Amino acid sequence: MFEQKLQLDPLHKLICAYAKRENRDRYALLFNFDSRCGEIIRSTSESLIGQMRLTWWRDILTKNPDQRPSGEPLIASFNAIQDEGHSLAPIFDLLDGWEIMLDDFPWDERQFNHYANRRGKGFFQFALGQTAKLTEDQCFAAESWALWDFARHCSDRNMREDAFERCRASYQKAGAFSFDKNGRPLSILCKLVGIDVKNGKLSDDLYTPAIARKLVWHGLTGL
Repeated sequence: MFEQKLQLDPLHKLICAYAKRENRDRYALLFNFDSRCGEIIRSTSESLIGQMRLTWWRDILTKNPDQRPSGEPLIASFNAIQDEGHSLAPIFDLLDGWEIMLDDFPWDERQFNHYANRRGKGFFQFALGQTAKLTEDQCFAAESWALWDFARHCSDRNMREDAFERCRASYQKAGAFSFDKNGRPLSILCKLVGIDVKNGKLSDDLYTPAIARKLVWHGLTGL
């Protein structure tokens, strides 16, 4: 199983535990691939190099599974997911969102919107699979998560504050969104966003006992 073969950080491991058993491999792959894209951005000092590395993934995933290189656990996981009938189209949207992270700061409205739309919707749609299409409210929730995650990892103060304000706006537009059990890990991510939106600031630490209790309760009950 992918969640055993692919390395997950403690938070993602906790979140994956609340996925339905048949969906855990897909969530483990998604968290790992999204983290890999983040590593590419963080470790790149030249935009061109970062673009080449992200393009490599796009080119590889565009090929048929039998034409892809072996030896890379993520590629093997993608192959297996496709064998189960899942589309990788949302992954290409996710890559689009990460690619704009190579743009210089500060960003304008178009760049923020493109990032939030492509990364957020790509991530959430791949997580849900092909049996469910994101609703309008869920799309706003996806964008708010992408902006929240951006703000948490951005070292530029002005960009961080701008991203969080946009996160709050998108979260409020989402209204009373919800996910069924197939999307329970996504609702846990949105729970984290909601905690910070309610407090009006980003949490200093996501690994506190208080936050852990809220996530476990939400994972069990959806409340």
